[in-house]
Formats: sequence, C-alpha cells, structure tokens
Amino acid sequence: MDESGEASVGSFRIGPSTLLGRGVAFRVLLFSSLWRLRARAYAAISRVRSAALPVAASWLHLRNSHGVLLMAVLLALFLRKLSAARSRAALARRRRQHEKAMLHAGTYEVWARAAKVLDKMSEQVHEADFYDEELIRNRLEELRRRREDGSLRDVVFCMRGDLVRNLGNMCNPELHKGRLEVPKLIKEYIEEVSTQLRMVCESDTDELLLEEKLAFVQETRHAFGRTALLLSGGASLGSFHVGVVKTLVEHKLLPRIIAGSSVGSIICSIVATRTWPEIESFFTDSLQTLQFFDRMGGIFAVMRRVTTYGALHDISQMQRLLRDLTSNLTFQEAYDMTGRVLGITVCSPRKNEPPRCLNYLTAPHVVIWSAVTASCAFPGLFEAQELMAKDRFGNIVPFHAPFATDPEQGPGASKRRWRDGSLEMDLPMMRLKELFNVNHFIVSQTNPHISPLLRMKELVRAYGGRFAGKA
Repeated sequence: MDESGEASVGSFRIGPSTLLGRGVAFRVLLFSSLWRLRARAYAAISRVRSAALPVAASWLHLRNSHGVLLMAVLLALFLRKLSAARSRAALARRRRQHEKAMLHAGTYEVWARAAKVLDKMSEQVHEADFYDEELIRNRLEELRRRREDGSLRDVVFCMRGDLVRNLGNMCNPELHKGRLEVPKLIKEYIEEVSTQLRMVCESDTDELLLEEKLAFVQETRHAFGRTALLLSGGASLGSFHVGVVKTLVEHKLLPRIIAGSSVGSIICSIVATRTWPEIESFFTDSLQTLQFFDRMGGIFAVMRRVTTYGALHDISQMQRLLRDLTSNLTFQEAYDMTGRVLGITVCSPRKNEPPRCLNYLTAPHVVIWSAVTASCAFPGLFEAQELMAKDRFGNIVPFHAPFATDPEQGPGASKRRWRDGSLEMDLPMMRLKELFNVNHFIVSQTNPHISPLLRMKELVRAYGGRFAGKA
C-alpha cells in the first residue's frame, strides 16, 4: 500500500499468453459460436416446417380445388418456360451455324446469304444508341428539300456545308459488324447524297460553270476524306490478301489508295500496276504462276548464303518475277497509267533512320520491284536490299548516292540498304493521312501476333458501353 492509502496491483495477463494457446482459444470460441448458430437455425427451420406442412398438405389435397388450380398454373408456367428455353437454345444453335458459315465462307456470296439469314434471326437492337438518328434524319430532310427546289447552287451550298464521312457517328462499327446492310435511315442518306452528287456532275446548264464544278468536287472530296486499302505482312498467311482484293475487285469497291508491307506489298504492287480489265483477268488466270521462293538447295549452299549474306534464300528469283509482274514501272509511272496510289513501307537497318512509306510523292522514280523486294527482306530470310530507281534517261541506277566511306571497307559497305517494312511500320496509316488525306481504312491484317490485340479491342467494344462505341 502506498502513502495515499490506495492498494497497488501488479500487471497480469488474461487468457493464454502463447501464440499456440491463443489459437486454441480462438478455435474453441469460434466453434462454440457456430454450433449455437447452427442449433438456432435448425430450430427455426423446424418451427417453419411444422407450421407450413399442414397448410401445404391441405392445399395439395385432391379435394382442394384451389390447390389443384394452383398446381395446374405452376405446371403451365414451368412448361412455358421450358418451351421458351428450348426455342432459345434451338435459335442459338442456328445462329452459331450461320456465324460459322460466315466465318468460313469461301466467297462473298456465301457470306452474304448467311448474313441475310442471321439478320432476320437477330434480335432488333435499339440502333439510336449507336448513332445520332435525329441529326441524320434532319440532314436528310434538308437535302431532299434542296433537291426538290431544283436549284443547283442551293444543292452545292448545302452539301459543302456539312458533308462529312462520320456524320452523327454513322460509321460506328457496332452498326455494321456482321450485318449485310446498314440501317435504313443511313442507307437513305447515302443514296440521297449520291443522287445529288451525280446531279451536280451531270448537269449541263449554265447555272454552274465547269470550273465551279471542279472546285466543288475537289473541295468536297478533301473535306470528306479518302479510303485506303492496307495489306499487312504475315509471310505465307499473306495469301489471304488475295481473297480480300479479289472480292473488292469483283464488287467494284477497290480503293484508289493501296499500301502494304512485306508480303502485302507484293499484292499491292500487282494491283497498282494494272488497268481495271487487267486486274480482273489476273485474278482469274494468273494466280497460280506466283512462285517467289526458289529451292533452298543443299546444306552447304544454305550455309554459304548464311555466312556470306546472312540470309537463307536468294532474292534474285523474287526480283526477276516482280520485274515481270510490275513491268519495271516506277511509282510515278504506275500512278500516271492507272491513277492508283501505291504505298510500300521499308525500314532501314541504321539505328537513327526512321521507316519510309514509298509512293509517287515521296519516291516517284523508284522502281516498284526494288521497293517490294526491300519490303520483303526479312532479316535472316533475305538480305537487306538497295533501292533502285530510273534516271532521266530511263536507266536503272541506285536511288541513294553511296556514302563517302573508307575505301578499305569495300564497295558493299557504302550501299544504303532497306529491309522488311513490317518490322517498324506494318500499316502506314499516319503517313497516308498526312500525304493523301485518308480517314477511312480497309485493313487486311494477317500477322498472327496481332490477333490477341484485336480480340481485346472487340471485348472493350462489347462491354465498354457508350465509351467503347466511339473506339
């Protein structure tokens, strides 16, 4: 006891002091609590069962008309739900069959038949959630009113004011994915715009001069933007590009701007160096002649190429075939002959040199076969290639002047070489936007490592709501 008269008590512990003892105590308390909770639950269930069983037995008795009626209603609801579930399952099976037919369709006609049936089977979605229906309807009514008035100047004034490609988000992929036709309102708008464009171009009155028509068409095209077809690399999988281009040719939908890299540049060069009748006949008669690889030869020949050039294949056979396919044309000559813009991407082995998109503006005098072989020169498969061009007299000369290097390094060290364009710029979208005002792309992507990224993008669009609708 201290001086104040209060008793002092020393500190002491309550409960187990060791970790093991505390664990045992916790388990005992927990199990006892769970046992009491289970006992209370069993007691409550027993009380409910003892109270509900007599009532249920009286309702389910055959002499109770209300109970029999209730059982009949419940049975009817169950059978109705079961029938609806079976119908949905059968519809889902048919949908999967048609989706599989679309996925494995060998021609556009087969795909279109399956898509048409699938459109009829699909549930009607609220299309107004994906685009501005009111805006397009008002715009369509205004265009029709201007056309009915009969003034070409009013038509030109109205179309120049608000003719854009993605008006009201009508290019939303959700409106077009897996569907045979666009929504009716968008289709009517496109048909009305096409009708008025033809009306302006085909008019022979003095209301619009030829210079005014040309200015209107050029300015409208620049504001509306252009479409380009892009063909990626992908080695042997690039053969799928042939089917894409062939279908576009058959339906007269091939864009005037075509660009590609690696194996895609081969198909692009074939299309861009031929007139329309030649393209149609080529995809009918000449596809089987495309043999770009020679036989590798024996092990010693392969080892000699690898040690000398760092490549498995000799690129000379590809060069000879491409010379014949492209008629030894330059980018400028191909553009002058066909009116199509060809773009081919190449990359430099040099560290600080960016990739290039060769076309009739950036490399007008480069021969196309040289650009294609450079774009196909994948490291280890083909050696990097030097770009060749035509001089003022039509002679084939190196496109780049040689570097001023040490003579002891040999003549090969001074060459400026290029290799596979898909290594750094597989699809030159940004460059085409800058040079040719392209704002809409048709892409044939055959690189297998891109597939997971495309699948991820589809999932974002599927579950991202309104935010993903504008992706």
